[in-house]
Amino acid sequence: MKENNKEKEAHHVIQILDKILARNESIIKVCDRCMKIAKFGKDPSKHLSHASRLVIMHYSNLSAAGGGVSTLPGLIPGIGLVYSLLGSSAIAAILAFKFELEMSLALAHLSGFDISDPRERKIAFLMVCSALEEAYSNDEEATFVNVLDIAMSEYSTRELSKTLIKAVARVLVMFSAKKMTKFFPIIGTGIESVVDKVLCERMGRECWRTYSRRVKAAAGSQNKSTDTNEE
Repeated sequence: MKENNKEKEAHHVIQILDKILARNESIIKVCDRCMKIAKFGKDPSKHLSHASRLVIMHYSNLSAAGGGVSTLPGLIPGIGLVYSLLGSSAIAAILAFKFELEMSLALAHLSGFDISDPRERKIAFLMVCSALEEAYSNDEEATFVNVLDIAMSEYSTRELSKTLIKAVARVLVMFSAKKMTKFFPIIGTGIESVVDKVLCERMGRECWRTYSRRVKAAAGSQNKSTDTNEE
């Protein structure tokens, strides 16, 4: 019963995050600005990686800035439900979650993936959940590889939804147990929460590596298909 309740809470939080995330157009504009700056570099082969670093810097700065927790319920539609489900200590974490998700989506777009595709959005969510779990459980085997496996496999959107709900439920347990105070230093104070910039940057680098592996794997698969057709 408790597990079902946690999954219901996770479902609510996913819906809330979908509502408070920046529009795809805004995320794409961030990528375009970063790419424009990156193109000032002389080596064209490094433009994309430079743009990815600028994207990560942009969102990690937003994440570090946090915000006035006491004013969030009135300013962001749906955030009041987070308060009722998890308490005020989770609001700063959910705000950080928002910026990290936007960063993951931005990096997906930069890698050439369609962020309007529900499947890609769920994979971006899973990457953030995976990074948060890894950050807390340093002794456990990295789960980014598992997310990459899911991304490369033929998971249906429905199966991905079930996996995502379970992943968010685990992260919410971490939030509600205040286990994330190690990474979100002022959670629990209720005002002017500051999110750990370093965690966000590390998460961004891992997301970028994973997207890069997907791109290379897809290119390799396409090349094999072309060679087979030529034969």
